[in-house]
Amino acid sequence: MLRLVVGTVQKVLEKQKGMQILEVRIESVAGFKMERVLSFLQEDYKSGDLLLINTTAVRLELGTGGYHFVVGKVTQPEETDVLPNEWGHVMKMRYSPWQLAVDSVEEQASPYHYLFLQEDLSLEGTPVLISELHSLLPVAVLALRKKNPNARIVYVMPDGASLPIALSQHVHLLKAIGGLDATVTTGHAWGGDRESLTIHSGLLAARQVEHADIIICMLGPGVAGTGTSYGFSGIQLAEVIHAVSTLGGIPFFIPRISFGDQRARHYGVSHHTISIVNRFALCPALVTIPIFGDERDEVLSWQMKTIEVGEKHIFIKGKVPDLSELASLEKGYGLSFSTMGRNWQEDPAPFQTAWMAADFVGNSLGYIVQTVNDVPHLPVSASTLEGLRLYLTRNEAQP
Repeated sequence: MLRLVVGTVQKVLEKQKGMQILEVRIESVAGFKMERVLSFLQEDYKSGDLLLINTTAVRLELGTGGYHFVVGKVTQPEETDVLPNEWGHVMKMRYSPWQLAVDSVEEQASPYHYLFLQEDLSLEGTPVLISELHSLLPVAVLALRKKNPNARIVYVMPDGASLPIALSQHVHLLKAIGGLDATVTTGHAWGGDRESLTIHSGLLAARQVEHADIIICMLGPGVAGTGTSYGFSGIQLAEVIHAVSTLGGIPFFIPRISFGDQRARHYGVSHHTISIVNRFALCPALVTIPIFGDERDEVLSWQMKTIEVGEKHIFIKGKVPDLSELASLEKGYGLSFSTMGRNWQEDPAPFQTAWMAADFVGNSLGYIVQTVNDVPHLPVSASTLEGLRLYLTRNEAQP
């Protein structure tokens, strides 16, 4: 299904870097509607412009992805570059009508090409906080920034969910307030401060080009699922864990945990997390498990018996913050914290888990500099992660 329609621009409602929101009149047999339409193109719009618009997601009544999108102007008098770049020849969204050339950090014309010719290029022990849900990004960033105000934090967005990073209001705001220092888009995702062809080079760009002290790698908004253990966007995180590990980084994995989601497969530890940890992630990761101090711990303990099978990963448990910490972070942020249609008051567990994981990452920086960086080019081992776990649990700062 691919639904297209021609609409007429009424006015520009909002304009920010990488994205515009337009009010567009769309005709139908039932009359006309005034619709909000997103454009990622760098061009000016005026009242009366005719646009070709993709309406597919709205017609399917989707949630996060339920927007109309501008394909282009119907009447364009001459060939126009609506997404200009400098040197790039690497195409993203290849062979689709929307394929575009980007300035990929690895390619021959890039000023950073020489870095990627080094066979032993590594993450040099940089901690990477990994999560499936984009909605947890602001809590993780704000918690890290509060404890590590001078750390350089870089967000790497894979292509398992949304492709244009401009769709994320969280990224836009976090950059504006200084929470994020830079962004990197990998694979077919596009629009970051740096572009890369693969998740591997994207992570390396975060460290070697943007000089990250901490990397956050979360999917963009708009993940997809099918109710199976094979068809969900988050399965890409197994590849992220592999890349971080083999490139000499420290993978911290935030499990997807909820006690507000009434679907059995997502209650407590989501079946997405269980699938990734038990079966698909073949390299070890530090899996952060929250301690709530109530009956929820019993649910997690029972589920942990399933996900700890094989002793492949290192599980690190920590106390979650009081709800007042989430309230304080949200008050100073500007946007509300919500995930899967629920705010943090209705379902605090996902956000408390993200805060706790970020706290562990922030507390690990000194240890990593003194210990892990001694062997920066080697894949991370389970023994290295176990040493870090012992350090963090012995020195855990109480929330």
